[in-house]
Amino acid sequence: MRALLKNVKSLPDVEIGQTPQDFKIIAERTLQNREKIIYYIGSVELLLKAYEQAYEDDFYIPTRMDLGILVKMLAPASEALRKYQAADAREMRATRCLPAGVVMDYAVMVHDDTVVFFCKDEQLYALSITAPAVAQTLKVMFDGMWRSAAA
Repeated sequence: MRALLKNVKSLPDVEIGQTPQDFKIIAERTLQNREKIIYYIGSVELLLKAYEQAYEDDFYIPTRMDLGILVKMLAPASEALRKYQAADAREMRATRCLPAGVVMDYAVMVHDDTVVFFCKDEQLYALSITAPAVAQTLKVMFDGMWRSAAA
């Protein structure tokens, strides 16, 4: 393993978030987004567990919109997703459904050079990885899925 790592110029920066405060720090980093776009794929319900609705409605979404940051979201069809879609136009978001039968009890958020995995085993946690090559690869994958997803 050490021999393989010698060829890597810089290792990714990795953090784990486990508390509501950690999740807010992760969210607020997306507000410094240079590319002005956030790619999100996965469970809407998991997102709702990570962030209080009041935090989203009163701070995060208005701030993101003021900064001109678009969210592109791919998620399995659900009641929560339909509520998001109904608010897309007024909340600077574009939401599409993943194919029927796709089950995602996790989520991935990509912005700039950062990828955040939201997972729930016994408890909810976030794994944040800052690695340009990883982020670029996931953006390309997202774009391919976006083109084939139902609006």
